[in-house]
Amino acid sequence: MPVRVEDRRSALARIVTAGLGLLGAALAALVGVVAAPRTTAAARQWRRAVSLFDLPADQPMTAVLTERHADGWYDTTRQTVVFIDREGESYRALSSVCQHLGCRVRWDQAKQQFLCPCHGGVYDRTGRVVSGPPPRPLDRLNVRVNRETSEIEVQL
Repeated sequence: MPVRVEDRRSALARIVTAGLGLLGAALAALVGVVAAPRTTAAARQWRRAVSLFDLPADQPMTAVLTERHADGWYDTTRQTVVFIDREGESYRALSSVCQHLGCRVRWDQAKQQFLCPCHGGVYDRTGRVVSGPPPRPLDRLNVRVNRETSEIEVQL
């Protein structure tokens, strides 16, 4: 009994269509793996900020915290500037990033305020907005005292 040419052609067409569909699905999965950003959550870590003995009593102290990040072949460092201050018997750590547009604020000892050079934002010593365009206070960071080393640590 002869095989009909039409049956062979339709079977071949189904095989080719299925193969192309599998190839397309594999290519889409590969593109998804390569193009999708990594979703690894950065773990918050405690960083040494300043020694208790170096912290002045009458003003906040600026501390530059450096973090090293290794991403494949690239090693980068990120610096975060924070202000460490006494708060009664404990300590306070404030971010130096203005809440208006992200400029770095500075402490003005004469005015006893944090000043933003970009758009005139003014914060008091506790980080609350005194005047200007910032919509909210400076971010407070978790702080602790390492009793073994007598250092103030900030969680980033």
